[in-house]
Order: sequence, then structure tokens, then C-alpha cells
Amino acid sequence: MKAAVLEKTGVSPKFKIKEFSRPVIRNGQLLVKNYASSVNPIDVLVRQGKALLAVVGASSQIIGCDFCGKVIASRSRLFKEGDDVYGMFPIVKGGAYAEEIVINEDMAALKPDNLSYLEAGVIPLVGLTAYQGLFKVGRLQRGENILITGCTGGVGSAAVQLAKTVDAHISGLCREEHRPYAKELGCDVVIDYQQQKIPSGAQFDLIFDAAGKYTYSNLQHHLTEHGIFVTTRGETNNLKGFVKTTVDMVFENRMKFVMVKPNVEDLLNLKHIIEGDALKIKIAKTFLLDQLTEAHEMMEKGGFAGKIGVEIEAVG
Repeated sequence: MKAAVLEKTGVSPKFKIKEFSRPVIRNGQLLVKNYASSVNPIDVLVRQGKALLAVVGASSQIIGCDFCGKVIASRSRLFKEGDDVYGMFPIVKGGAYAEEIVINEDMAALKPDNLSYLEAGVIPLVGLTAYQGLFKVGRLQRGENILITGCTGGVGSAAVQLAKTVDAHISGLCREEHRPYAKELGCDVVIDYQQQKIPSGAQFDLIFDAAGKYTYSNLQHHLTEHGIFVTTRGETNNLKGFVKTTVDMVFENRMKFVMVKPNVEDLLNLKHIIEGDALKIKIAKTFLLDQLTEAHEMMEKGGFAGKIGVEIEAVG
């Protein structure tokens, strides 16, 4: 089987397609013919060696989190050969950029029936991040007022749609050219973060920093008395921001991080929401496995709405 191997971490994305023997599975595991994956911001950080918890060495590493495909062998009581599944590897592990992958049974769920492999393959990481960030960490309640930064990105667009399922009033931050898409997703108010400021009197029960570019200090004056600030990363793209985020985490109990984890129950909840036509992620562009370098370059450049899809292997 083929896999895209990251031979060395660094700023320049360089993947090489290599042949590997078929993986061996153990009890509680599945062997999956992987048809689709995606590129997430965390995948870029892992590739660059900037993800603190990711264990990526100097050679022969297969990264990537999202997967969607068909079970071709099972040593699990939960899945059988022929089942279509989707899910994600833990960020610290990776392994999705490969034609055949070994999955622990607690990292997968049956694929939503109404989506293709590619459509389902771009959802797990962003869907779980949004679901866990909104409902488990942020404790979003029906009808509350929420601000979502990066509302047209992968995590942000999932968050808008999920917040809409509990009738939240949603304000979203994005680029002006993405305003129509933000409204289509369900934002009640759209703010161009490049040209506009959040209205001075605006107050939110939950601020969900899906863009991962803010910290509590930046937006605390927009929180209600019991409001919570939840971020996927915080303002950690520079030393000053990292220090500010660290200080806020220590001293501000209303600042929370969402550390996404594979979770069967959450994947099944997402499947139910997806099959109710309440969640679908826009695919900005699709690349083949041997175009993974270009896919990572597009992610680094940014400026697009939705997700970057990776077609691992065409469905025969």
C-alpha cells in the first residue's frame, strides 16, 4: 500500500510517496481501506514540528488526522468487514495519509449515509473540535448569544451549524469576501474582522475562537457575567501572544482550551446531525495523495473558506 511520508519536519512541505506492506491489526482494531482525508491547521503545525505534543521524528513519518473508508478486516465486535467508517487519529499519533490504516475501534464510527467518502472525510477533526468546544467545554445552551471567530473556516463553519441546532444567536468574524457564505451557514450577524470592530456594547454568553488567534484578554469585555471564552489554540503564533495566553490560562478561569479527542459517542452524535442535513462542510479544493505538498502549501497560504480535501484513493 502507498502512503505519503514526511521525511523531515520543517517549514517547506515535502512529502514522498512510498510503498509499505499491509499493516497487521490486533484485538479491538480495524484495517480500513482509506479513501479520503483532509488538511487541517494542526497537520501543518505537526509537519513543521511546532505541535508540542505531536511525536514526529526526523524520518519516515505518516501524519494526518481525518480518515474515511471501508473496513477490510476487523478484530472488533463493533465493526465488520464492509462497514463504511469515518473518524480521526489522535493529533499526537497521526497516520491518515495512507491507503490502508489501522484504527482502534474507539476512534471510528459508521459513516453518515448521506455523504460521500470525501464529504465525510473532511469532517471528523473540525466537527469534533466544534462539538466538544461548544457543548462540552463551552456548555452552550439553547438560545444563547455566541461569537464565533473564523466562522467560515473548517472548525468555524462546523461551529456555526452546530450552534444553529440549539437556536443560538450567532455573530461571526470572517473576511468580507466570505460574508455570503457566513450568512448561508447561519450567522445572524457577520463582522469583517479586517475592516470592522465588534460593536462596543455586544455581549456574548460564549465566545468560541475557532480561528485560534485570540485569547481571553483580547475579548473579555464582550463576555456576559458568566460568559466563557473557548479557544482552539489561543494567540500563540508569536512570543508575546504565547505569554499572554499562558497568563490568561493561569489566572482566568473563564478561559478554556478545547483539546479535541476521538470519541465514538461524539462521532455518532455528529452522524445523527449530519444525516438530519444540519451539518455539511464546504470543500474548497481537493488534492490527490501525491499532491499533498501542494495541499499543505494551500493551507499555509490561507484565505479560503471551508476545508481542503485529500482523495487518498478513488472509489472503485
